[in-house]
Amino acid sequence: MGMDDDDDDDDTVFISLSLSSFKNRIEADPVIPLIMVSLGILLTASSGSWDITNHLLNRPETFFSPPHAGLYSGVVLVLIGSLMAFRHYRHNSSRMSDDNNNRKSLPTYLRLVLIGVVMLILAGPLDFAWHTAFGLDGLLSPPHAVLTIGMVLCSIGAFLGLISKNNCYSRMRTETNIEITNNEDSYSIVELKNTSSNDTTICHKRSPLYIIISITAIWITVSGIIHMTSLPFSDTDYFKFNPNPILAALIATLCFPFLVSFILFTSWEITKKFGVLSAAGMIFIFINLVTTILPNENLVSTIPFYLLNVIPIIVVDLLLSLLNLGLSSSSSSSSSPISLSQTRKRIMKVLSGVVLGLMFFMLYFPLITHTYNEVSINPQPVWPNVTASIYFEMIDEMYPLLVVSSIATGILGVVVSSKLIGQPLHDIHGKTK
Repeated sequence: MGMDDDDDDDDTVFISLSLSSFKNRIEADPVIPLIMVSLGILLTASSGSWDITNHLLNRPETFFSPPHAGLYSGVVLVLIGSLMAFRHYRHNSSRMSDDNNNRKSLPTYLRLVLIGVVMLILAGPLDFAWHTAFGLDGLLSPPHAVLTIGMVLCSIGAFLGLISKNNCYSRMRTETNIEITNNEDSYSIVELKNTSSNDTTICHKRSPLYIIISITAIWITVSGIIHMTSLPFSDTDYFKFNPNPILAALIATLCFPFLVSFILFTSWEITKKFGVLSAAGMIFIFINLVTTILPNENLVSTIPFYLLNVIPIIVVDLLLSLLNLGLSSSSSSSSSPISLSQTRKRIMKVLSGVVLGLMFFMLYFPLITHTYNEVSINPQPVWPNVTASIYFEMIDEMYPLLVVSSIATGILGVVVSSKLIGQPLHDIHGKTK
């Protein structure tokens, strides 16, 4: 029994030390809090999309509904992650200020996260006060605007923090040194010495997984803002916040193709690895499928159609990766002219923008049906059981009119990504390797 008790005590001590080590790693590593922020934003935004679908389906709603539970759980996760990120920064800042006798101001990414978190927290009381004063609210209301803008700021801040070249942290390193000495009587004396140092600095490269999570969070939240300003879901008894139908269609036509192209191309531009662009696209497709299509039993038959969006995404990812591989090979060979490689690169970027821009009308099914129905020749009520039929009529009648603008804004998304994201991050990536 004595030996069993000793074994149990040893196991308890081992588990305690392991948990303590894991806790210290979480508190010290700046990546983990930022990933928590991005995951929390993904959960919050996805739950918000699910909540919109339930409203469209006129399903009874309570405070403890699954979409609300997911939304508030996401906010809590964002709050915890942001506090951990701030604590980590304060710890490192105080240590560096002791060494350099100066204190750095908050970095931009952390400012965005903290401002966004404050907006998320304020959105709850504002929403409660709005409901108390005016009853049901529409999609575009001041509390919802505060919540959505807060999510955008948090997602952008977390993304910038994850790709920052200063994404480093110091970790206490403990080493056990064994020294063996011989005394005059030829007996060996073994001495164990524990030494600790703070000189272990760990810098993270931009993990593809981090990029996928954080950039998809930006995609979902910015899409929410575009939906708020283009969907006709904001007229109530007290306020008529529905946007002008023509303006709403114009916003969707210009913003959605640009956003799809910019986000997906950026995901590839940062990592230059096959699979990142595809993974980001598939996550978006999965979230939209689960939150806007599956809850409506009348749209289940459209799932195969919607999943076809995966094909052009993978094709673009593959072409960009093959191009990058070909350019790397040609750069090592002096026989290939540089101008030819640059021409191929530009052509492939343009083609990527074209394909990604043209996808928007299919990627944002079914909600986009409500936007374009308002400017169609024969607008009609978009009930849940007729959404699919109205949408497929639009593909024949309206989508051809959007091709040119979709191509132009898709190419613009790639160009902006290349200028804004590509070169600076490429330089950072080269320094951190």
